Amino acid sequence: MYRKYALITGFSVGLGLTGTAVADDISDQVSAIPGGVEDVSIGGSWQSGDRSGAYRLVVARSGGEKITARLFIQWIAYGDTGQATVDNSIEITELADLGVDIANLTSEADDDGLSVFVDTINETGDSGESFELHVFSPTDYMFGPASN
Repeated sequence: MYRKYALITGFSVGLGLTGTAVADDISDQVSAIPGGVEDVSIGGSWQSGDRSGAYRLVVARSGGEKITARLFIQWIAYGDTGQATVDNSIEITELADLGVDIANLTSEADDDGLSVFVDTINETGDSGESFELHVFSPTDYMFGPASN
């Protein structure tokens, strides 16, 4: 792999190219992700009728001394040829309203939807509260303190 890379690089330089690669659509889209989006993960799979896909959890952060997080849940749908599209996307505004950062997320999906357990960091940087999120659909979810 390194050898092939070196040959390609040498060939490009030999032609007088400045090292810029020809970008494809995926590369352009990844480059366009805002810097505040710091965590992206798959939280499990979903199915609705003949449609299926994966839940994607997206965490965006902002702030200087006090960092706050926003949590988004997306439904990624897979088409017949395997192409992935964002079917739905929601923000869990109740978490954003708390003005805390996220220390850890764990999730599990089942026939009822997606359950996400959120551990937070408070304004002093210490462990904060834990919360539960239960997502049943893009228009129906429950968010509140963890009941453990």
